[in-house]
Amino acid sequence: IDELIDEYGLAEVQAYMGFVQDNAELAVRDMLRDSAERLIAQGGAAVDGAGRVTLTAEDSMDDGSVIRLTLTLDRATGGAVFDFTGTTQEVYANWNAPPAVTCAAVIYCVRCLVNQEIPLNQGCLKPIEIIVPDGTFLSPSETAAVVGGNVLTSQRVTDVCLAAFTACANSQGCMNNLTFGDDTFGYYETIGGGAGARPRRGG
Repeated sequence: IDELIDEYGLAEVQAYMGFVQDNAELAVRDMLRDSAERLIAQGGAAVDGAGRVTLTAEDSMDDGSVIRLTLTLDRATGGAVFDFTGTTQEVYANWNAPPAVTCAAVIYCVRCLVNQEIPLNQGCLKPIEIIVPDGTFLSPSETAAVVGGNVLTSQRVTDVCLAAFTACANSQGCMNNLTFGDDTFGYYETIGGGAGARPRRGG
């Protein structure tokens, strides 16, 4: 970045950073409008008087705790609301997840659904509102155990988001973990596993 600034100047570099985000925003808005039209054509979406499309999806953790999503797509603006109201309250287990995990899952899903070559950036989230009620296991208290939220809950949130779009079937709903080390070092890696079936491709 320093070299770009030295060659072109700070103002121009910042301007093009803005252009990249603006382009991502437009790509996401186009995808959300197209998704709304597709879902209406398939007959699987409720449409209100303003032309907003509402879809729901949910999945359960192993203890029965529910991740519930109401997804509203605005055909006029190309915006979307991901509302996780109705999700189970914080659990006495370690798969509570800070809100950043849900945000990451949403932006991942949105980027996967955009059929354009764009870099992942904050512009992808400009058309999107994410509602995660405090006290749920997607927005737990400061004392909640969250070690499993990044590797387990994140995958379930991803599955629920993709299911709402009818983009693909659920995968394994969890990451695999690889760890090794000794007294001098430790290595830990998370590995996503598989992909669910899609409308025109097997899982």
